[in-house]
Amino acid sequence: MTSPPDQVRALLSPAAAQLSAALQARSERVTVGRATLVEAFREALPGPASGEHARSTLATLLYEIAEQGIINLPTARTKWDAGRPALPEQVRLPTAAPVKSSAPRRQVSWRPELDWAYSARLTASQTEDLLACNRWFRDTHNQPDRRAPLPLRERSYEIFRHEKRLDALITGALFAPGRMTLEQLATYREPPPLAYRRLGDGDTVLVVENSDTYATLHNLLKAAPGPIGYIAFGSGRAFEASVENIADLPGIHRIVYYGDLDAEGIAIPARASINGVQHGLPPIEPATGLYRLLLAREPTAGDIIANDRAHSLTAWLPEELRQAAHVLLTKGQRIAQEATNRNELSVDPDWRW
Repeated sequence: MTSPPDQVRALLSPAAAQLSAALQARSERVTVGRATLVEAFREALPGPASGEHARSTLATLLYEIAEQGIINLPTARTKWDAGRPALPEQVRLPTAAPVKSSAPRRQVSWRPELDWAYSARLTASQTEDLLACNRWFRDTHNQPDRRAPLPLRERSYEIFRHEKRLDALITGALFAPGRMTLEQLATYREPPPLAYRRLGDGDTVLVVENSDTYATLHNLLKAAPGPIGYIAFGSGRAFEASVENIADLPGIHRIVYYGDLDAEGIAIPARASINGVQHGLPPIEPATGLYRLLLAREPTAGDIIANDRAHSLTAWLPEELRQAAHVLLTKGQRIAQEATNRNELSVDPDWRW
């Protein structure tokens, strides 16, 4: 049975899972300083770490990992730098388990794929998981039919008799760079399906977070879609992984997104963009006209977002809207995208491209 932290980690976006694994490999250090943090980022995600948006990418992923309880971010402002968005000088790994034990080390003959395990500092739980993988490597040796690729949960069931065990492990130290890989296990994360409809010949796909607004915009755009070739239903956080499916849509050179104006609604496209770029897609842009219209609506109560976190979130929005969105978040307010309903969108053409 997976532990509660393992169940939480399965919710991480693909890029956050990679960074989390790199950090967990340093779990002997309860406190991870800036230099080690950047080192883990570059090791786990060399492309994004060297890109022009490296700072905002790292901030986005750290907040996501922290929201799932895997790391703790500093609460004191003095522990953050002065950049925009701000980055922590250090993070803590509250789930780091002691790796030293007075018990004798178990003698294991690791398969060649797991040579690194001889020198690794492993917990008892990590050793048991690795032993299951070791048996799979042994039993499937010289059996190419058994090493034909399978989706992650099918392979997980085959190895552990638990379909979600690999979901948890891929965010941990066993899958840190230089250790085990999904390719070695002949498996892959299957992105959830992306629901979409063809609207025209344009080179843009419009992704909408919630189902009613998706239906409204589809109905309003189908007669005159302009540059919108496809409209897709993001389905909340599922889009962080399902974004990969956009690569299958022909002729798409631009992705725009419209969601709720709250912390999660803004974080979803930012995280999805990181994943999409790693799969050769263009960065996800905000649907500026729709967000401009949304900001003119009456807000409702939401969660109060700290100043630095609000800066990190609103960095994804166009500059003209950042200040208003920042004020909204720090005042503990939100605006659901359903506030721009069909009747209003029908008479106000300013949201169109």
